[in-house]
Amino acid sequence: MIEARRRAYLEAMGFDVWVSRAAAEAAQAFAGAEATARLQLGPGEGSTLVVCGEAAHSAGKFAGDLARALGSEPVWAWPDAADGADGQELEAVVDARLITRVVLLGAEVTRRLFPGGVPANVRSAVVATAAAMEELAVSGEARRALWRCLRGGAAQRR
Repeated sequence: MIEARRRAYLEAMGFDVWVSRAAAEAAQAFAGAEATARLQLGPGEGSTLVVCGEAAHSAGKFAGDLARALGSEPVWAWPDAADGADGQELEAVVDARLITRVVLLGAEVTRRLFPGGVPANVRSAVVATAAAMEELAVSGEARRALWRCLRGGAAQRR
C-alpha cells in the first residue's frame, strides 16, 4: 500500500504516473471503496482530516483537546446532509489539502462515507476509525484508543 501512496503523491503534484497492468487492475478492484457521501469542510489547516457527525463537534472542548494532541489544528469535516453541489468529495479534499491521515469519528459517519467497507488508504491518506464524538466525550477507553491511533500514525480499526 506504500506504493499506492507514492503514486498518489506524484499524481497530486501533477506528475504522470505509469503503472503496470497488474497494478492498474488491482487499483480498479479497490475502486468500489471510494467515499459515496459529500463533505462540508470546517476550520483547520493541518494534514489530518477529522470527519465528525456534525459541525458543532468541531467547536467543542474535545476538538481543542484533539488539536493539542496532534500539535496542529486538524481540518474538520462532516457529511453534507443534503449531498449538495457545495459539498466536496473526500478524495478531492485529500488531494487539495495534502491530507496524510483521515480519522472517521463514529460508525454512522463511517457507514455513510464507506457503505462497502473502509479502505486502508484514500489517495495519499491513511484512514483510521474511532468512536463517535458523543462516546469520546464520556468514555476514557474510547479516548485512549483514539490517542493510540493518532500517535501510531497507522490506521487502527475498531
